[in-house]
Amino acid sequence: MLTKKQKNLLLFINKKLRSFIKLPETASANDIYNNFSPSVIKGGLDEEKPLSDDAEVPVLGKIAAGTPVEAIQNEVSRIPLPNNLEKNGDYFGLKVQGDSMIEAGIHEGDTVIIKRTDTADNGKIVVALIDEHEAMLKRIRKKGKVVALESANKNYETKIFGPDRVKVQGVLV
Repeated sequence: MLTKKQKNLLLFINKKLRSFIKLPETASANDIYNNFSPSVIKGGLDEEKPLSDDAEVPVLGKIAAGTPVEAIQNEVSRIPLPNNLEKNGDYFGLKVQGDSMIEAGIHEGDTVIIKRTDTADNGKIVVALIDEHEAMLKRIRKKGKVVALESANKNYETKIFGPDRVKVQGVLV
């Protein structure tokens, strides 16, 4: 289900896309939504700030949104960096594998844009490296000597770790 803001954005994108490329007359806002990653939409597609033609970020493979996957980073492609992101930041993309973040609008097959950092505020969605081996996309909560990695899907439990086991690799932008 799209929010009113998402629907209005997609209607705008639909109108702009139709002026540049041939889309079927029956293409709906939902059809367009399903063909764009939520992180790119969240990254600032708007009338005043189109995607940049010159700034790109590498897509470095897959990130688990569910069961952790081995942390392997190999550039598999490149995607445009939205203009509203600072160009001097260190960004990378990851293809989402799994459904544990669907209530945050992140679905299997989406490409998320991550700003590389080793710290994150409570409540931010991060790429978390567990035991130097496995990586996952989760919402982080730190309290005392405990780090909780929360899913955005009621079918998944929160994972609790000691602070020495979790390293933040980046934050979703």
